[in-house]
Amino acid sequence: MSSQDRIPQTLTTMEAAFTLHEGKELQEEFWRHQERMGPIAAASPGFVAVIGGPIQRSHWLYFSGKWETPQLMDKWQSEPKHKPMQDAAHSRWFASVYLRKWRLPGENEACSGPLLCEIAIARQDALEQGTIDKILDEIIGPSLHAHGARNFETLTGEFEKQPYQFVGPLQEFPALAPVRYLLITHWATDVALQGWLKSDAVRQLSAYGEVTSAVSISIKHDAGERKYLRPDGLQRDATH
Repeated sequence: MSSQDRIPQTLTTMEAAFTLHEGKELQEEFWRHQERMGPIAAASPGFVAVIGGPIQRSHWLYFSGKWETPQLMDKWQSEPKHKPMQDAAHSRWFASVYLRKWRLPGENEACSGPLLCEIAIARQDALEQGTIDKILDEIIGPSLHAHGARNFETLTGEFEKQPYQFVGPLQEFPALAPVRYLLITHWATDVALQGWLKSDAVRQLSAYGEVTSAVSISIKHDAGERKYLRPDGLQRDATH
């Protein structure tokens, strides 16, 4: 029995980001294959969403998949139609990649860290860059530092300059709004996270669109379950 079979079967999120090797033809090849895989993923059991987009103030490209349960996400990852894409990504396209898995807490399950918080902002039109900079510099950045958000780890032992990733405009299927942005943060404790979610800074985000939030707990793989798995079982990452 895998580690994924022993945990509550709740909505599961793969949080990932990657960089691509240089070369226009190679990158175009990746995006063609990525687009082709979309309908195949959407037809898999338990599929909920696939999400991607540029990350503000970062060289990483965000990528996320959501499935109804950890078991169903595992089935997609081992799907024969998916495996060639995964292999080619590591052998041809990715210069670096990391991914983590999270799930919603089960009923009456305690939220112990590390925790993922996703705050989405849905709008009718895209934000101007000056407005994004204002949100990040005057609202998000100071409040996250004050409430003790974790440094945002990418590859093991490497961190963004800021304790968050702000992604968007999102490219997602199915589309939930004309335009959406995603603020991603990591937390050591639920107490610190809940304090931030109740802060004035988070309330201020509603001035920029319809705000929703979700809190997920980490999924830990057993040793040997996945390639590129680090010793704590919480993350896979690689450079090529």
